[in-house]
Amino acid sequence: MGAMRGLHALLLGVSLAAAAPANSGATLEVANRPVFTFRATIAGNSPADRLANTRARLEQVPMRGPVEKVETHPVQLGDERGSAVMVGPRLVFVVAEEDVDREGGETTEAVARQAAQVLSEALVAEREQRSVRLLIRSMLLALAGTAIAAGLLWLFIRGRRLALGGISRVRRREGFRLWGIDFGPIIRSSLQGLTFIVFWALVLSLVEVWVTYVLSLFPLTRPWSDALLGGVLRLLERVGKAILAGLPDLATAVVILLIGRGVAGFVSTVVHRVEEGTGTVPGIYPETAGATRRLMVGAVWLVTIAAAYPYLPGSGSEAFKGLSLVVGLGLSLGSTGVVAQAMSGLVVIYSRALSRGDCVRIGDIEGVVTEVHILSTRVLTIQGEEVTIPNTVVVNGPVKNFGRARAGQGALVSAKVSIGYDAPWRQVHAMLLGAAKETSGLRAEPAPYVLQRALDDFYVQYELIAAVESPVDRPLVASALHARIQDAFNAAGVQIMSPHFVLQPRNPVLGQVPPTDAGNGR
Repeated sequence: MGAMRGLHALLLGVSLAAAAPANSGATLEVANRPVFTFRATIAGNSPADRLANTRARLEQVPMRGPVEKVETHPVQLGDERGSAVMVGPRLVFVVAEEDVDREGGETTEAVARQAAQVLSEALVAEREQRSVRLLIRSMLLALAGTAIAAGLLWLFIRGRRLALGGISRVRRREGFRLWGIDFGPIIRSSLQGLTFIVFWALVLSLVEVWVTYVLSLFPLTRPWSDALLGGVLRLLERVGKAILAGLPDLATAVVILLIGRGVAGFVSTVVHRVEEGTGTVPGIYPETAGATRRLMVGAVWLVTIAAAYPYLPGSGSEAFKGLSLVVGLGLSLGSTGVVAQAMSGLVVIYSRALSRGDCVRIGDIEGVVTEVHILSTRVLTIQGEEVTIPNTVVVNGPVKNFGRARAGQGALVSAKVSIGYDAPWRQVHAMLLGAAKETSGLRAEPAPYVLQRALDDFYVQYELIAAVESPVDRPLVASALHARIQDAFNAAGVQIMSPHFVLQPRNPVLGQVPPTDAGNGR
């Protein structure tokens, strides 16, 4: 009764009827625990003044001796009601009606009881924090927890090293082939990525548990431990709910991707048979089957990804949309030259002007085509150099194809001579064919043949055409053929020099080459 009389005496100087809401509140915190937020101005005392007065009263609460009980008592002066929070016989603060959110369903009694409970826990924590015995015990437990965490971290690092070592040993092994495809690099990369994710997930979890445990040992930092643990639990709850909510859509996306993979595999198998010559498909030729296969498989995957995209978790988020926009803009700005090269490559491939094994001359480069890609063409020269030519250069310049080493037909080589009318043409034909027969590197089938290209004023133009065994040796074979032709004409006494008559020369103009040099091509 004495305490209540003291309370009423104190409230006589504080008119609750004069309370007015403030623009901002002031929060009372004890032992790092938010107890109550003052929002109203009472008897000219702003929330900040009320907070300062409450702190001054709390400093008078004894921290030694028996623990005093924190209670609430309803108070009423006139038409205004409130709830007083008291520590033993001492008034600490009053919860006025203007301090609570009445539209949200709060009452002064409920808010006061909640504040009293938190204040009681905070005062107990203040007492415990002043206990030397408790602090020593908490520090020893914190050191033990730190040692255990350090040991577990060492085990995690050691386990990661062992896992990476095992993956590196798997890297040196052969195998992991399915349907003729080596899945080894994919499996090894996946294992390395999984090891990275598991390691850092364990490390972060260990750090979180260690920090939460150490903070929970000390009364003043226990609220931080509870907040950290609550934040992690809320995060896990949100992630778990998001995963459960996204499982149906994720399953749908996986089914669509599996169907797309099956269709792409079927298309690739069918077109690959055409490329190998073991099957036929109308409109697809062996020369263009490789590019057609890649285009068709790419189209299947584009359709598949477009169909599965709406079902991917997070596809509707602003972050996902922003990332898609940035990637699309980057590809648009950086792929102009690549698109031009790709279109030129399609022209080269589908015009079937070039194919692997052709002996060609592109500009100043002469050699055998080794690869025709969508972006470039590779040519192996006689010097053994592999030259990569952009397909825009191939399309925009002249390409001379000397023949294709396919279906029994070799690349062609020719030799031209101009012989006067005084030499019988049948004899010239026989000498040219004889020189071709004696030249190594030329095919017997198809048989060499001679064309009479022109009947000029003073001479006849003859051209010998033969097939080469190896297209890459075409320049060497042509050089040896020219030497054999010189030997054959010199042996028959027929001059190769093209005559332009002013007077008939007294003697034939013949080159004198010793027979012993004939076999050396000199």
